[in-house]
Amino acid sequence: MDPACNVQGNAGGCRGLSDAELMARIEAGDEQAFDSLVDRHRKGVLNFYYRLTWDRDLAEDLAQEVFIRLFTHRGRYEATARFTTYLYRIAHNCWIDHLRKTRQERKLRSLDAGGEDGAGLRESVEAMRVEAPPEGAGKEEYSEAVIAAIESLPEDQKVVFVLSEVQGMRYAEIAETLGIPEGTVKSRMHHAVNRLRERLSRLGKLRLPGTGSKR
Repeated sequence: MDPACNVQGNAGGCRGLSDAELMARIEAGDEQAFDSLVDRHRKGVLNFYYRLTWDRDLAEDLAQEVFIRLFTHRGRYEATARFTTYLYRIAHNCWIDHLRKTRQERKLRSLDAGGEDGAGLRESVEAMRVEAPPEGAGKEEYSEAVIAAIESLPEDQKVVFVLSEVQGMRYAEIAETLGIPEGTVKSRMHHAVNRLRERLSRLGKLRLPGTGSKR
């Protein structure tokens, strides 16, 4: 095995490696390869949880659990599988475990609460392809309405919506990640979009793709 990742002072030695190559090194005990993989995917996993919880601290805890599980079960990964699918399957399982443990109402964060890289919740919402508020609706009121609408989605629909609209996954990849038929993914997305549009109809709308656009 090429020891480039382990050479002292060669922190960038892993940057050009694929996820599968990094996982092979991690399985062989290369800790720097693991650090590189975490650096590469940490923000995405945090983003996933932040849109589900609107709580930076909780998102941090859940993301940490994902990478702990990834390292603990590093021997289970098969290079034939797309790594992001494998990673977000772990993330989804962690989310389900969290829901089973807590089953309590999650509180909405203040719109000015800092997110990843210092971004506030307002910026997080705007990044989700939310149109500008219509005339007569305050920006803060509109952002709060969007957050509340997403928060009100059933968990199965919310996860599909976040994976599609925040993580940018195609329906086939979401289906593989969640272990459900692609038709079920499309159905959940369709219901999620309709719920959001109905809930926000008095303030504006979400600029979302049609449910058949991510084949």
